[in-house]
Amino acid sequence: MEAWGNFWSKGHSTTFGEYYADGYTKGYIANWWKNIVDELNSKNLNILEVGCGNASLLPGLFDLNVTGTYTGVDAAKVQIPEAAKKRKNKLLTITLNSETGIESFTTKQQFDIIASVYGLEYSQLNQSLPLLKKLLAPNGQLRLLMHHADSVITAMSVKALTEFDFSQMDNAISYLTDINSELNTLDGELTLLTQSLKAEAARESVNTFISSVMNKSAPDRNPILVDFCQALLTFFKKIKLPAKERQQIIDSILPDFHASKERFTQMVDVARNQQQIEHFERQMSDAGFTNIDIQPLNNEGVPVAWNIHAA
Repeated sequence: MEAWGNFWSKGHSTTFGEYYADGYTKGYIANWWKNIVDELNSKNLNILEVGCGNASLLPGLFDLNVTGTYTGVDAAKVQIPEAAKKRKNKLLTITLNSETGIESFTTKQQFDIIASVYGLEYSQLNQSLPLLKKLLAPNGQLRLLMHHADSVITAMSVKALTEFDFSQMDNAISYLTDINSELNTLDGELTLLTQSLKAEAARESVNTFISSVMNKSAPDRNPILVDFCQALLTFFKKIKLPAKERQQIIDSILPDFHASKERFTQMVDVARNQQQIEHFERQMSDAGFTNIDIQPLNNEGVPVAWNIHAA
């Protein structure tokens, strides 16, 4: 799960990054989560979030003034996000199990709600589903949102996979390396850098690349390369930093984009079509779940997830 650890280390509250920078406190997932809590007609709940990332459902629980316990489990290295920290109260006892796959999670506690937002599908279901059944309290509920093969999220992920051009990206990083190396030979004296033919040639190459990406109408731009250009510009914004820190900036750029491509790949791979979700329903039944209800969850008239409810 290193690709996801890379993402969560940036402090994101949810899988959607800056789109939900304040956690799932608005939008279709917030509405889905509020309805679940309201349906139970109890504000004192023991809640387990599987594949929680940076505790994605926790900010919403604070907004709903839920009392009880929240337990988050994720195979990646995760943390409590700022969206939750700024809402923290004394109503909820919080336990976050970082770098813990749900398959190996152990606890004596049972839960009124076991929830997952685009998370459980990454687990080994033949192990995780029977375990979750044992962890469910009497009259407890399993509530899941899982990736839908026909969702806009999956379509966007498929498109994103075509937008990674690592040949061009490698070249651009080599230009930054040339500039940085020349700056190192000049002991960091920026005023002397323009006298270096190698550095000036590299700078021109970077500018040409950025122009080729940005000088297009918005619909025609490659979003991944736009983000990459922003990362390149970060180097120039921080070019006055010491040599070690400048090198760290350069070294961090490409791994972030390789991790991003891996996340998109995984999201596409775990998305389920109708036949696959019917197989998943049989897996749930075999694990002992009953009253299984699986329906597409639509947002603005198009599917965004499989909405799964079981007891």
